[in-house]
Amino acid sequence: MTTTEITHPAPGRLAAYTAGSAAAALAVVVLAVLPAEYGVDPTGFGAATGILALSEPPEFVVETRLSAPPEVATRPATAWREDTVTIRVGGMAENWGQVEYKITVASGDDVVYRWEADRPLWYEFHGHTLAEDGEQMTVMDYIADEGTASQGRLTAPIDGIHGWFFRNDGFEPVEVTLHLAGFYELAPGVIEFQRVD
Repeated sequence: MTTTEITHPAPGRLAAYTAGSAAAALAVVVLAVLPAEYGVDPTGFGAATGILALSEPPEFVVETRLSAPPEVATRPATAWREDTVTIRVGGMAENWGQVEYKITVASGDDVVYRWEADRPLWYEFHGHTLAEDGEQMTVMDYIADEGTASQGRLTAPIDGIHGWFFRNDGFEPVEVTLHLAGFYELAPGVIEFQRVD
């Protein structure tokens, strides 16, 4: 039978091995890990060896050119604005329950809107040019429906006034709250229908 004798290093030598391993690990962290992973190079070794470049994001060179159509990014002449307007739509005994609300929008300008009412209304969203000196008016219908709310965006196809026609088929008035944002003017506003008996 063979006997193997196990020897243990002296405590001083074990401490030296541990200290040497810790120093080597610290050197690896300072010289390689910090520059490669975090871009921190306290000794300059990362820059000298190229390791520091590993921490930098890849650089992509993109050629810029003006290739988009001009209508994609515009600079409207009208200032940006936001408004909330309350519109009263009377009952059938008052102007047949009809009212229009119009804003002025230049061709190509954008308006984002949302309206809500406390009861259902029949509505149309449309626009038309302003006829001058006997010119024929151009009218464009956008949406016609019934409901208590609607929202959307208009890129005005024509210079003119654009807006909403509301009809209340009940006898009690309905309140409409209209939220607007974009490039427009708050004119002409409410257009009431005159009842002719």
